[in-house]
Amino acid sequence: MKACLRRSALYVPGDSERMLQRSAGISSDMLLFNLEDGVASSQKASARKNIMDALRSINFGDREIVIRTNPLNSEVGLNDIADIVPLRPDGICLPKVEKVQEIFVAESAIREVEIRHGLPEGSTMLHAMVESAAGILNSAQIAAASTRMSSLIFGSADYASDVHCMPGEDRFELMLALQFIVASARSAGIDALDAPCFDFRNRDLLYREATQARRLGFAGKSAIHPDQLAIINQIFDVTPEEVAWAERAIAELDSAEHRGKALSTIDGKLIDNPHRAAAERILSRRKPPL
Repeated sequence: MKACLRRSALYVPGDSERMLQRSAGISSDMLLFNLEDGVASSQKASARKNIMDALRSINFGDREIVIRTNPLNSEVGLNDIADIVPLRPDGICLPKVEKVQEIFVAESAIREVEIRHGLPEGSTMLHAMVESAAGILNSAQIAAASTRMSSLIFGSADYASDVHCMPGEDRFELMLALQFIVASARSAGIDALDAPCFDFRNRDLLYREATQARRLGFAGKSAIHPDQLAIINQIFDVTPEEVAWAERAIAELDSAEHRGKALSTIDGKLIDNPHRAAAERILSRRKPPL
């Protein structure tokens, strides 16, 4: 698995050879090549071939490449796994996950392909789309179901349809789901990725959604258009001010420990071990120098 940030995850339709090719030069940390929603039933096989050709021929650099397959309770989804996994994408994204058993089925299918093709067992990671009331309520078990699990990804459109809510721009109606996903992912030690902003020309709305998601604890946000990536990456980057605080906090807590103390202060505010953990997370997310 690539050690990379997941600030942004761009959906790339598998039925568009042009967009697959262009994605190699796009500033998304994760590329989500899509075989599921948005690809017509008649185009599933050709979309899979497009993605296979792209994996064979295009250098995507350090971007994390994840394939969103069709559901594994269908022959199409099982064919996606059988054909795609041998080409060694970084991960497989499972759509509309509602039960932990779906993760077990996926893990078994992927392991069988890895063994058959002589690939390192466990090298293909899993990402689960949570898109329904059942998925939200079972999200903690889903997140912890496998050592392959890397992230929970919120699917807000399907979730809103499932629970019959009508989200406003403040996303108040989605808040329970958003917080469930973050808590479930973090309890399992994996990332949570927010749903895309579907009004992709509305930069102000995207900025508000991304800021809200970061404040809630999401690691990043998915996107449906490349023009959304600059704002998303900016919001989920650490700032120079955050890095400066983190360095000060760790230095101050180290100094306190040498004095036999577990607590200290910065600018009159108490800091202790939870602040050290937050500081270490901030420093782990900063970009290495060029």
